[in-house]
Amino acid sequence: MDAEKGTISANFVRPETQGSIVTTDLDCAVSHGMPLEASAQVTDLSAVDYARLDSRISDDAVAALMGVIANRWADTAISMEIARSAPFTMLGGLAKGAQFANDIEAMLGWFLTNQSIIADQSAVHLEQADSEVALVIAHPCENQDQGMLLEAVTGLIWRLLQESTDVAISLLRVEFASDKPVLMAAYESFFQAPVSFQAGRNALVFSQDSLRAPVRSANPQMFKFVERHFAALRQQLESDRYPIALAELRRGIMENATQGEYGAAAAAAKANISLRTAQRLAKQHGTSLNALIDEIRLANAKSFLGDPAIDIATVGEIVGYTDARAFRRAFRRWTGLSPAEYRRETLGERA
Repeated sequence: MDAEKGTISANFVRPETQGSIVTTDLDCAVSHGMPLEASAQVTDLSAVDYARLDSRISDDAVAALMGVIANRWADTAISMEIARSAPFTMLGGLAKGAQFANDIEAMLGWFLTNQSIIADQSAVHLEQADSEVALVIAHPCENQDQGMLLEAVTGLIWRLLQESTDVAISLLRVEFASDKPVLMAAYESFFQAPVSFQAGRNALVFSQDSLRAPVRSANPQMFKFVERHFAALRQQLESDRYPIALAELRRGIMENATQGEYGAAAAAAKANISLRTAQRLAKQHGTSLNALIDEIRLANAKSFLGDPAIDIATVGEIVGYTDARAFRRAFRRWTGLSPAEYRRETLGERA
């Protein structure tokens, strides 16, 4: 199966793989004794990139990191260890949303609809026959990391399906495109089903009857809510593609933001350009330096407002407003809501 989903202009940056994937895998590697310096040697990721579950990591960086992990533990089924022990937050909010679905078929459909939220270039689809159905997963990085990431994600999805229903799911077989037959026993122990390698695809193959297995925590009202939320996330990801020429400037803004610095001059300095050049560069690409800063400021404000333990005035200070009224005015200008209204709406619907 071809993992390419279409052409994206080489002049633009894609919002590639969700940070929760990388964070979880890196945590596993560090717990096994791999120093963070080993990952730093092959990627251009900072500690901030690793720490933010909602960050977007480039596919090249993900593949490089997974390749290091795969090579370091080439004689073990490290992907199955990750699948067995990783929290479902590795799949971002997709796992929680899936658990509100009505049955296994709806859960699988949920992953198909929202696959781009986990990884922009992922390709997931269902292949159905008379008696069986296969969830097939592909991603371009599988050729660089020996299939490790897709194996771990496939295992985690299988674990989620199992733990979401009281009905036994009939897993007929598991197929992987990678070549690891020497480790067959570890894979079959995890899946409790026949596993084949060099199969030409990565797939969980179920009986058709398994699709009708009810989900224990099904909640149609909550499922509709998360569907709306993830539709907005998909739309946001689509709009998050931005010109490569602005990448260094955006990175500077984000790094400054971790220190509570949102000044235009500081952003330009972080990118090693003059303020005038930064302003001109932003204008050339249809935006402004202040708009780029406000974009990061708003994302951080929303994140902190999601924590009810942080009062609104403090959120304003964190994102660079010493005057709480100025923060409220700016937030309403950005979203049409006051910070308090945004918090009530967000936390209220989650409850």
